[in-house]
Amino acid sequence: MVFGKTLTGLVQGIVGFLWPAYKSFKAIKTEEKDDDTELLIYWTIAGFFSFFEYWADFIISWFPFYYELKIVFFIWLQNPYFNGSKFLWKYFLMPFLDSKEKQIDEGINGIVSKGKVAIEKGSEYGKVAMEKGSEYGKVALNKAKNLKKGSTKTD
Repeated sequence: MVFGKTLTGLVQGIVGFLWPAYKSFKAIKTEEKDDDTELLIYWTIAGFFSFFEYWADFIISWFPFYYELKIVFFIWLQNPYFNGSKFLWKYFLMPFLDSKEKQIDEGINGIVSKGKVAIEKGSEYGKVAMEKGSEYGKVALNKAKNLKKGSTKTD
C-alpha cells in the first residue's frame, strides 16, 4: 500500500460510495430514466463486487497495490468514457443473472417462506411464554402478598 490504509480507505469511500451516492441523489431528482438506470447498474456491480470482496479479502488484500487498484477499478466503473459498469453488466453479470434467475427466485422464495414460518412459530412461542410468565407472576404476587400478611397459604 503506497498511500497508507487510512488515506486509501478514505479515497475508496469517496470514489466508490460517496460520489455515486451523491450522483444518485441528483439522478432521483431528474425526470430522466437513463441516469437512474446507469446508477442502478453501477450499484449492482458495486454490490456484487463488495460481496465477493468480503469473502476473498483475506487472499486479495495480500496482492501488492490491491487497494490502489480498487480505487482505479471504481473510477473505471463510473467513468463515462470507459463505462466499466455497463461493460461488466452487459457481458458478464446480466447474462449470468438471466441464466440463474429462476433458481435465484426459487431460493429467495424458499428463504422468505421459511422465515415467515419461523416468525410465526417464534410469535406462538413468545405468546405462550408471556402467558406462562403472567401465570407465574400472579402466583408469585399472591405468595408475596400472603407472606406480607404472615400467611403461608397460596392459591
